[in-house]
Amino acid sequence: MQLERDDIQGFVMSGYGHMHRAAYLLLRVGEAAGDAPRARAWLGDLAPRLTTSEAPERERCLQVAFTGEGLRALGVHADDLATFPAPFREGMAVEHRTRILGDTGGNHPRGWAWGGPGGKPVHVLLLVFARDDATFASVEAEERALLDAAGLEVVRQLTPERLPGLENVGKFGVEHFGFADGMSQPVVRGSGQEAKLSGDDARRHVIEAGEFVLGYPNGYAKLTPWPKLATEPDGGADFGRNGTYLVFRHLAQDVGAFREFLQSQSADPGGRTSAEEELRLAAKLVGRWQSGAPLVKGDHRDDPDLGLDNSFGYAEWDPHGLRCPIASHVRRTNPRDSLGRKPDKALELANLHRILRRGRVFGPPFGDPHEGDVEPERGLHFICLNANIERQFEFIQHTWCNNPKFAGRYDEQDPLITYQPDGGGRLTIQQTPVRRRVVDIPSFVTTRGGAYFFLPGIRAVRQMGALAG
Repeated sequence: MQLERDDIQGFVMSGYGHMHRAAYLLLRVGEAAGDAPRARAWLGDLAPRLTTSEAPERERCLQVAFTGEGLRALGVHADDLATFPAPFREGMAVEHRTRILGDTGGNHPRGWAWGGPGGKPVHVLLLVFARDDATFASVEAEERALLDAAGLEVVRQLTPERLPGLENVGKFGVEHFGFADGMSQPVVRGSGQEAKLSGDDARRHVIEAGEFVLGYPNGYAKLTPWPKLATEPDGGADFGRNGTYLVFRHLAQDVGAFREFLQSQSADPGGRTSAEEELRLAAKLVGRWQSGAPLVKGDHRDDPDLGLDNSFGYAEWDPHGLRCPIASHVRRTNPRDSLGRKPDKALELANLHRILRRGRVFGPPFGDPHEGDVEPERGLHFICLNANIERQFEFIQHTWCNNPKFAGRYDEQDPLITYQPDGGGRLTIQQTPVRRRVVDIPSFVTTRGGAYFFLPGIRAVRQMGALAG
């Protein structure tokens, strides 16, 4: 089945890494009479300016997505909202979902900067991308003026940055802990990129389009369900087709705590530390070296020449975790062929839980001069796309990352991204002759906001602009 790329928003096929400037505008539709019609008129004007996934490279790009609350505020009928999945309708901050996602303690939505209870609701996400500073300033000013004219309130503007990175990572970014990020991405079948892969690499990384785009065959060889506008007479049955669900997590990273922990755990009996040992321990926590080089192909030192290497399976290269610890971050988030006695079947099952990552970092590099005594916030705007929030993003978060018994472990969560229990977390590093147990791992990452969004096809945006309300 051929992808209707002229109707699919471009963010599904590209993270726009060549566009160095970006902004995420969190918008609210007013409650006064006339606010919703004005917002819908804005959508009608926006639709032809949205970048599709077949558009050539541009100097600027716009994308748009909506929360469940946002669709309601724009006038989508309750019966039509019921055709959307429960996680999207309920939102990320409801109490039972916080337990699924591990948003407890310091991660609880009560403390979020946006998206939590008590704060202003977020209805619309407008994503703005530009190739350079001048283009960004121009498009940002233009879009802000249009938002003001439409009466849409900017609840918050999030502005990601691009950190000075490692030369070999090419289009990939570097996150604040110092690691190349985004090395292992699925390739969407039908995108045209799958022709570059063959054999084992194709089996590992080419994923059915329906895992990411609604209305296409998924990993179960079934058409992914899509929401409908049954109450609308024209075209409502295909409303959700060519859309997807966007997960947004505003994650703050405590780089100082991360570095202090590495130093304390790498010291010899005399208290002396080694930068080499610190980097090696950090790599064991993450599962790759800072350059992106996979530990399964060498865990003694970083090899930047392997920084883009994604051609491996754990069952073949490191079945017992002697190079890449079984409970390390990247091995949890994508265990590949390692969970089960039959690697081919394990890979097939793991590939039912893949996501397209589109995040960017925010905040200044750690150690940059700043005013005052308070360290500025820095971290990751984690964004991913998936067709089934429960089976993909939430499964990874709950069953793999937060699960203390993942892959036969005991009382160990993801050492990098989870909110650690009182007393600190643990990680077992498999090695001979005796395994190493790393203890007292603090929480390095804190959730500061988040929401689930629906990223519709272009036709659906036009339909929303024409709703009677």
